[in-house]
Amino acid sequence: MAAVAAEIFLAVALGGLLVAAVRVLDALVLRPRRMRLYLQRQGIGGPAPSFLLGNIPEMKRIGLSKPAAGVAMSTDTRFSHSWPYLLFPHLEQWRNEFGSIFMYSMGNVHLLSIIDADMVKELGLCTSLILGKPSYLTKDLAPLLGEGIITSSGTFWAHQRKIIAPELYLDKVKGMVNLMVDSTNLMLSSWESKINEAEGGSVEIDVDGDVRNLSAGIISRACFRSSYSQGKEIFLNLRQLQKVMSKRSIGIPGLRYLPTKENREMQKLEKDIQSKILEVVRQRKEAKEERAGDLLQMILEGAEGFGENEGLPSHFSLDRFIVDNCKNLYFAGHETTAVTALWSLVLLAEYPEWQDRARDEVLAVLGNGGIIDSDKPRSLKILTMIIQETL
Repeated sequence: MAAVAAEIFLAVALGGLLVAAVRVLDALVLRPRRMRLYLQRQGIGGPAPSFLLGNIPEMKRIGLSKPAAGVAMSTDTRFSHSWPYLLFPHLEQWRNEFGSIFMYSMGNVHLLSIIDADMVKELGLCTSLILGKPSYLTKDLAPLLGEGIITSSGTFWAHQRKIIAPELYLDKVKGMVNLMVDSTNLMLSSWESKINEAEGGSVEIDVDGDVRNLSAGIISRACFRSSYSQGKEIFLNLRQLQKVMSKRSIGIPGLRYLPTKENREMQKLEKDIQSKILEVVRQRKEAKEERAGDLLQMILEGAEGFGENEGLPSHFSLDRFIVDNCKNLYFAGHETTAVTALWSLVLLAEYPEWQDRARDEVLAVLGNGGIIDSDKPRSLKILTMIIQETL
C-alpha cells in the first residue's frame, strides 16, 4: 500500500510539474509566437526578439551607435527637431526597415508601434471598452499606479471615470486658480531673490527642478487641501518610487519577484505610501469635519457607493481604490503639467521672437502684476497657441 501511495504521489507531482512547465512554455514562448504570427499574417513586420529579453539588447546596441542611420541632423543652432531620433533611434531604424506600423518586444511585453497619423487619430477617437489598457501597466507598474483610473479597463475604468471626471471639469478647476497663482508667485519670487542677490545680476537656476516642485506642490494642495504637509510627504515618496522603478527593465519575466535592492526599496516605499494615505483618511473620518472640498474628499465619497456596482475585480477593496487613485491623480496632475510647462519654456528660449509676443500679450491682458482670474486666460490667444504647439 505504501509503495502504491508513493507511486501515486510521484505521478501527481510529475503531472503538476508537467502542467507548470507547459504553462511557462506557453507564456514565454508559444503565446508570444502566436501573437507575432497573427500580426505577420496582417502584413506587420518587426525585428526578431531574443528569448526572455525580447529586443532590449538590440535597442541598446542601436542606442550606442546613434544618431540613427538615415537621420540627417539639423545644422540650425536652435533647438533640433530631430530629438526623437536621438532619444529613440531604434524606432527610427525599425520604421525605415519595416514601415510606419511594426512590432517589437521589451522582454515579454509586445508593443505595436504606429506612426501612421490617421490610424492614431482613429484609435484616439475609439470609445469602446474592449481596447482597454496594456496588462503590463497593472503588473510591472503596479507599485506606482496600482489599478486606478490610469491602468484599469472595462466597467471598472468606466465607474472610476464617472466618479473622478466631474471633479476635473472646467467649473471645478476654476476654483483652483488662486491656489495655482499663489504657488507660482512664490516660485517666481524665489527666482527674483536669487538674481538680486547674485553678483552681476546673473545666476544659474534649476528651472526643471523648480517647475516640477511647483507642479507637485499644486497637486498636493488640490488633493490634500487641509492635510497639505502630509500630502507633500506622500508625493515626495511617490517621486522616489518613480526614480527607483526607472532603474528596472519592464517586461523581463519574473524580474519584479527577485529580492533585488531595487525591489526591496520599491516594496518599502509602496507600503509607506499606502499607510500614509490611509492615515490621512482615518484622521479625516475621525474628525468628522465639513466637506474639505479637495480631491481626496471626492475619492472618499466616490468609494462609498462602490459596493453596489458589478464588474469589479474580485480582489477589490475600498482602501485600494483610495490609495491607487491618489497615486493616479498625482501623476495625472503633476508629471504631465510639469513636462508641458518645461517644454514650453525650452521652445520659447529657442524662439525669443515668440517669447516677446507672448510677454506683450500677457502684459496687455493682465497688466504688470495684474490679478489673474479664471476668465482672463481665455483672452491669451498667442499663449494658447504656444501651449498647443508644445503639446
